[in-house]
Amino acid sequence: MAKKNVKKGLEEIVELARKLSKTAGMTWVDANNVIYGPDGPVVRLFTTKAERTAYLKTTECKFIDELIDSLPEPPVRPDPREYSGKFNVRIPKSLHGLLVREAEAEGVSLNQLVLAKLALHLQVR
Repeated sequence: MAKKNVKKGLEEIVELARKLSKTAGMTWVDANNVIYGPDGPVVRLFTTKAERTAYLKTTECKFIDELIDSLPEPPVRPDPREYSGKFNVRIPKSLHGLLVREAEAEGVSLNQLVLAKLALHLQVR
């Protein structure tokens, strides 16, 4: 990817993060999903593992993450049950292996890959 296009893309993502950080009611989860989600600008701009790895080292990435981290937690739903945000799923070893290889090829953790796949599926509904 040309450096000029990357620079422009980074500037656009930073501007989006600034805008999101000033949006009333915006939580860190919402902002994170907008920027890093399956249809987000980071995924569209940095399409290879090498590009994503390089992005993670930029000052813009650090700035964006600081803006996201400064946002409030999402409100607690009225459901009286508490959720830890963790659960175990038993899957076939073959599927586990496929997911691990895909995560490695994408340059993301297995957790990030599965989270993105679940979120994408829920958005389609």
